[in-house]
Amino acid sequence: MTTTTIVRPLPRESRLAELFLAALGIAFAGYMIFGKSFAYLGLPPLYAGELLFLLGLTAALRARTGLNLVAGLATAPALCVAALMGWVLLRTLAGLREYRVDALRDGAVALYGGYAFVVIALLLDDPRRLGLLLRMFRWLARFAIPMAIIAFILGDVPFFAARAGELAAHLTGALVLALVGLVRVGPRWFLFVALGAMLAAAQNRGSMLAIAVPVGLALVAVGQWKRLAATLILGAGLLSAAAALDLEVELPNSDRPVSAAAMVNNITSIVAPSTGGNLDDTKQWRLRWWNTIVGYTVHGPYFWTGKGFGPNLAETDGYVVGLENGGPTLRSPHSIHMTYLARGGVPGLVLWLLTCAVWMAAMLAAFWRARRLGERRWESFFLFIACYVASIIIDASFDVALEGPMLAVPFWTLIGIGIGAAMIFRAQVTASPTSPPAPPRRSGGLRGAALIALAALPALAPWPGASSARAEEGRRAVSDPSGPCLVLRDVADRTIENLDLGPCGGEGLRVERARNVTIRNLTIRDTGDVGIYVEASEGVRIEENRIENALSGIRALSSSGVEVRCNSLRNVRGPIPAGQFVQFDKVTGAGNGIACNIGESEPGRGVPEDAISLFQSRGQPGAPILVSRNRLVGGGPSQSGGGIMLGDGGGSYLEARDNLLIDPGQYGIAVASGDHMTIAGNVVIARPQAFTNVGISVWNQYPEPCHSVTVSGNTVDWRARTGRPNPWWDAKNCAGTLWSLNRTLPLDPQREIAAQPACACRAAGRTARPEAGKESLKESLKEPGKDSAKEAAR
Repeated sequence: MTTTTIVRPLPRESRLAELFLAALGIAFAGYMIFGKSFAYLGLPPLYAGELLFLLGLTAALRARTGLNLVAGLATAPALCVAALMGWVLLRTLAGLREYRVDALRDGAVALYGGYAFVVIALLLDDPRRLGLLLRMFRWLARFAIPMAIIAFILGDVPFFAARAGELAAHLTGALVLALVGLVRVGPRWFLFVALGAMLAAAQNRGSMLAIAVPVGLALVAVGQWKRLAATLILGAGLLSAAAALDLEVELPNSDRPVSAAAMVNNITSIVAPSTGGNLDDTKQWRLRWWNTIVGYTVHGPYFWTGKGFGPNLAETDGYVVGLENGGPTLRSPHSIHMTYLARGGVPGLVLWLLTCAVWMAAMLAAFWRARRLGERRWESFFLFIACYVASIIIDASFDVALEGPMLAVPFWTLIGIGIGAAMIFRAQVTASPTSPPAPPRRSGGLRGAALIALAALPALAPWPGASSARAEEGRRAVSDPSGPCLVLRDVADRTIENLDLGPCGGEGLRVERARNVTIRNLTIRDTGDVGIYVEASEGVRIEENRIENALSGIRALSSSGVEVRCNSLRNVRGPIPAGQFVQFDKVTGAGNGIACNIGESEPGRGVPEDAISLFQSRGQPGAPILVSRNRLVGGGPSQSGGGIMLGDGGGSYLEARDNLLIDPGQYGIAVASGDHMTIAGNVVIARPQAFTNVGISVWNQYPEPCHSVTVSGNTVDWRARTGRPNPWWDAKNCAGTLWSLNRTLPLDPQREIAAQPACACRAAGRTARPEAGKESLKESLKEPGKDSAKEAAR
């Protein structure tokens, strides 16, 4: 006969440990009911979560066996938690000098894992404390959860700041605790908690899934098929009745009403586009941000390290939202998985996913073993812990959840309770004469391997190498009044530099069907056609050149891997279809960019069109064509030309970031068609002239579809020809356009020129000052390296 383990409450032997456990219950209730308001209790930088942790750490160190803090590492889940904390700590310390408190705040996403080891230590010190924790969860379910639902309904009352996702996770824990029989509650409790679950689920997709998935799995696990079917039928009936009666409830703390339509939209928007509210817009916004993060980590320069802990990811990635109502700026990308990837690189994401998977596997193994041995109480407890943690992870996959203590403290506490309970259960079952012997453990080998892997991770990170200076060489002059001054066809691995070209009857330099060509330090003047023309080529780098009095400055046609950086372009003549400083025409793929150039047009020296034009050009998810940190001054009198044109004739994955435009023409920056366009962090200024119209516009002017456009964090001071302000215009024909944190301010052009960050250019373009700080666009602005072969070709 199998023996049933009964967990009894702990006698009052360790008052400090009891004090911590009592405070832990108060903290759970505080986070449930008051949310962020409770989290900010304390004195900076020691708030409620940090003070509670210090109390628990002191209790663990003063326990009868202080070595229990280390003994917790004898399990694979605890080793994974330690490895994750170690990697995050390394990346946090790397940013501590620059970001200070922000680095610690962001690093807490994993460093709160210390709660897990405190709880493990206290449980191993006296397993009877598990009974106190179970009593705590019962008290929370009976009393704190109903109060949390009332607080959520009265969300505009001061100090009630819990969010739908937080409420959903705690409701799930309470529901599963009742469903598995670990707490006795009446029908009225179930009805009230079901009401709270519907209110939370109606707010967003994450809350709905955080409730539905774990509760549904719990019902299946305990064999409650009939109750699950009845719940589904009842829910469908209530939705149908609410839809027929057109019932709608407005919550004080939400802009999304509770209604049948809201629930249906939440469900359908998970797998298909939805027109309800802004559900599809927010989904597309998140997907675009997540694609950007994957681009610069998995496929980019932050593979090993991520961007670290401290920087505001919304600002560095160009997806700033949150200041529309005067609130704080969003810092994280609405998914804990993307947070670990963006801040900790691929190693951070792998360690996080491994921690979740190994811990969940340990809980499921303990659950099945308890079921096989007939230990119903243990079986129910492991199912409760697993569903509670799963609900938090689901919510954190769609929202900013574990980045703050409101759910991070409960999450890591539950992780520790699960590990400690599994160790206690294993020891008690092994000690029982009626239980089958446990298989031998190899904790020492696992711990050693994990520590070796953790120590090796920093060594795998790339380290910056030293760059060497290049010596200037003599220059040669080339002129041909009857045609192009220089033509390159079918060449590869060639560097063209230190030439003076012009006057030229055609192009200054024409490049066709070339591969891996660098064009550097040319001076091109007085050309009958384009200054530098590139066609059907791959891997062309155009940098540090000066071009003046050309039909157009630089044009790339049907090419890929084209980089145009640090060039000075002056007085392109035009008119349309010429007249661009830089034009990408059908340029596709990754590795394309236009950065740190200066374009200047003097009045009366020509008829320039679009200063920078991206025509039918396409980047890739995570590798957009980036137009960044350019300075464009002057334009007009064209009635159609202006500053930066994205999506002309269609296109996708194009971005204009951190550019400065002063009097650029008819418009400042525009999206004319295409998808996945971003206009972020630009400064656009124009005084009224005969041709000035609008600062930034989004208007699909072509048959191609237009969608997924982000206009964020731009500052505009634009006057139309009449003198009235006209900073923005949205034609409303590009689906999923997101406008956020844009400002209209009076601007001084000279002051903005002086304030624009310098670039790492040498001679042309925007030259870096000696005191210039670290550049944010590392790849676009890096210094050119030393070439193995230098050649001036004619």
